[in-house]
Amino acid sequence: MIKNVFILLAFFINFSLVSQQNLKVNTNIPDFKLWLTDGTKLTQEDIKEKVVVFKFWFTSCMPCLVDIPKLNNLVKEFDKRDDILFIAPALDRKPIIEKLLKVHPFNFKIAYSAMDVSQKFNLKQVYPSYFIIDKKGKISYIDSGNKKSEFKDLRNALIKTLK
Repeated sequence: MIKNVFILLAFFINFSLVSQQNLKVNTNIPDFKLWLTDGTKLTQEDIKEKVVVFKFWFTSCMPCLVDIPKLNNLVKEFDKRDDILFIAPALDRKPIIEKLLKVHPFNFKIAYSAMDVSQKFNLKQVYPSYFIIDKKGKISYIDSGNKKSEFKDLRNALIKTLK
């Protein structure tokens, strides 16, 4: 019995590592469904022909909160464009997020209870993590703990994706 459990565990670890290798720049995004705090839902079908900046986060993550002012400025910088979506899937439930947003306004569209989507994109479960999706639904930028996150890298990648 212990041998079977060990074999099964080894299989799942190996499968997980193979899955992580598939989520790279220039690959198609996984299917997803997000519920936004404004009462709408968002799927990969809804973002066609848009550039999307995803920030995966949770409310008690200090590094996740520190960059909100810079991200708000990024939204403001591109507010005249209708071909960009800024989406922040959070792990927390809606009431917790709404309480935090009263103190720390965040100008991204906020998704709640997004653990399932985070697990598809953010395979390492490092927070915050950032992804940019191009207009064809392919990943053009990933920052998920591979290096120290730099806001200028995210901004530059967004500008490059928009060209």
